[in-house]
Amino acid sequence: MPEPDESKIKDTIVSARKSFYEEAEQVHVSYFDFIYDQTRYIRKRWWGLQFMLLLFTGMFVRGADSWAAQRLLGIAAPLFVIMAIPELWKNRSSDSMEIEGAAYFSIRQIYAARMLIFGVVDSLLLGIFSAVLSLTARVMAGEILIQFFLPMIVTCCICFRTLCSRCITSEYAACFLSLLWIAVWIQVILNGRIYQAVSVPVWRVICGTAVLYLTYAVKRVMRECGSGLEIMA
Repeated sequence: MPEPDESKIKDTIVSARKSFYEEAEQVHVSYFDFIYDQTRYIRKRWWGLQFMLLLFTGMFVRGADSWAAQRLLGIAAPLFVIMAIPELWKNRSSDSMEIEGAAYFSIRQIYAARMLIFGVVDSLLLGIFSAVLSLTARVMAGEILIQFFLPMIVTCCICFRTLCSRCITSEYAACFLSLLWIAVWIQVILNGRIYQAVSVPVWRVICGTAVLYLTYAVKRVMRECGSGLEIMA
């Protein structure tokens, strides 16, 4: 069997790259079209489940006392985030990183588009949920911030931190850690002395700190997913 000529292999690679870029220049796809295409790839049932979760949570909170409402909101918030994990992890769970890495749009752009889409849709759902809860259940905005958004933001931190982890490669691990956080948060709520000892301004500082860490985790996902496929393995 003749040995392959390395120089000809390099020439073939150069020719293939040239053909790829020439073809790419002829296809003008705007970023908005790309985001629309990514929306089509997302399975809409997760948004439906998120909507149903918020709907049933709001219905139960309206007829529950304040202590039961705290537990319901504390459980619903992490579950709301967990429902987005399958779509955000789809690249890794389906072993499509190498294929998508060779596409016209990079892995970083794919992750950015999906996070943007989920951010817009989830913000709309949460905005409606908060407004309806404040008007119908008479829940104050500060209570919603502490009882719902704080555990939700911490769950987001867990999910994005595991997404860019080199050791954790399974979406089930992210779900397990999120469920573990639910148990911890419920224990904080059940222990009235701990919950009442922390004032509202301190809770807001904790929530702000969680937002800052979430921003760092998202930036790390964007940085590492584009720096090489071996990092995400």
